[in-house]
Amino acid sequence: MELENTEERGALAELAAEKQARLAFAARDLEEFLARHAEVDVESLMGNERFLRFCGSRMGRESLAALYDDFAALIGDAGAAAMARFQSRSARSTGGGTAGGATLSPAQKGVLDAWNAAHPEMAMTAREFLGR
Repeated sequence: MELENTEERGALAELAAEKQARLAFAARDLEEFLARHAEVDVESLMGNERFLRFCGSRMGRESLAALYDDFAALIGDAGAAAMARFQSRSARSTGGGTAGGATLSPAQKGVLDAWNAAHPEMAMTAREFLGR
């Protein structure tokens, strides 16, 4: 019976030591993170689903500051790539699909066509018609 108690005490002591080591690591890790990234709200970071998914099983085993640096670099690279794609598309864009000149309603177009047919010597463009 005494052997079982000794084994149980040893197991409990081992669990307590592991818990104490994890708490000490967490405290040091948080201090390091706050020293390196004072501008980041740790509480909202821990609520960020994408950050937690990125960290996975590395959370609590690796430095939180190092994990955040890697995450920020990845997000920054993705943001930079998205901005480059946007700028490239904008540079290649030929416009928004509207006419470059003046746009007439069907009624205005009918009046302009009738005018131009009746007075070919004083024919007007759509821009001139709208400007009169």
